[in-house]
Amino acid sequence: MSDYAVLVPAYQAAAHLGEVLLRLQALPRPMHVLVVDDGSRDATAEVARQFGAEVLSFAANRGKGHALLAGFQQLARFDGVVTLDADGQHPPECVPDFVAAAEAGADLVLGTRERSRDMPPHRRFANAFSSGWCSAIAGQRISDSQCGYRLYSRAVLDRTPVAASRYEVETEMAVRAARLGFRIQEVTIPTVYGDETSHLSLTRDVPRIVGMMLRLTFEPRPRS
Repeated sequence: MSDYAVLVPAYQAAAHLGEVLLRLQALPRPMHVLVVDDGSRDATAEVARQFGAEVLSFAANRGKGHALLAGFQQLARFDGVVTLDADGQHPPECVPDFVAAAEAGADLVLGTRERSRDMPPHRRFANAFSSGWCSAIAGQRISDSQCGYRLYSRAVLDRTPVAASRYEVETEMAVRAARLGFRIQEVTIPTVYGDETSHLSLTRDVPRIVGMMLRLTFEPRPRS
């Protein structure tokens, strides 16, 4: 049986992180949990330690992509890594579904949210547009390119190159993994929106995401 870990990138997440970690502890198959504190100014790191998670802290905010890549490196001893957000949008109870898909042969398992009325209209549009674009350039279906709830196998983490550093990391990894021929499977997850605040910047991060997508669109694909 493969050994998986959970990676939670966190920034200013003290209000919700404890519940997320408590629910992870309650899973039938508890896993090692690493919280990467991305330069939070609140008690994010203290909450993570209180609930038994390993903590890797940045001195200043560097962005989600940096947090993910540092976490992957820290968890190199594991066969795969599940990533989920610290704000409670991703129900920890779905983790076993991701693990089951990986143990059935998937290399990359992507969480897919239903584009229901629970999802704000601007997010529904952005999600549909970016996911359609990703699918077109990836060569495999990617129904929800913006969802950070995923399971990456060790092979995907070791063999998929990324140049991005902030929110665009997840999209780049999915597209590149698909182009390399890794087996992708999707897991439907509930759409959960509460009082969490998105840290994605429309003026800084959205142009970076679009630029990365354009670069991948015109980049030569790997030869099979």
